[in-house]
Amino acid sequence: MTKVLHLVVAAATPAIAGVALAAPALAAPTLLNGSYSEVDGDPMNVWTISTSCGPAGCTGTVSSNEGWQTPTTYTGGRWVFTVSKPGGLICDDGHYEPAVVSMSVDPVTLSGVISSDSNYGCAGGIVTHAPFQLQKVG
Repeated sequence: MTKVLHLVVAAATPAIAGVALAAPALAAPTLLNGSYSEVDGDPMNVWTISTSCGPAGCTGTVSSNEGWQTPTTYTGGRWVFTVSKPGGLICDDGHYEPAVVSMSVDPVTLSGVISSDSNYGCAGGIVTHAPFQLQKVG
């Protein structure tokens, strides 16, 4: 090998190693900001979602024109939140359990899953999971 070629190879080797050993960059999560409604749901039921990311993670707020507001966090590639709705149930042992539903939304496809217990938090309920689809309306 010529002296020039040796110098080029010697100079390029650390740069190539640096690229090969570099950790892949993590893409920032897709934020949900704006107004959304369910595709097959009541078009008058609108959620306003405001999200952001910082050094401590990604968080936000989801509020509905039906009067509820709840925090959301970005977990496992989805925006996850829980809503306590008015109403509830008196359990067989006499204690009260509120109506609580958990939801998660994929920020790219806007597909979601709602999970709830048929007995709210009382014993003997059946947990169901149902899909839903959001659409941006504003």
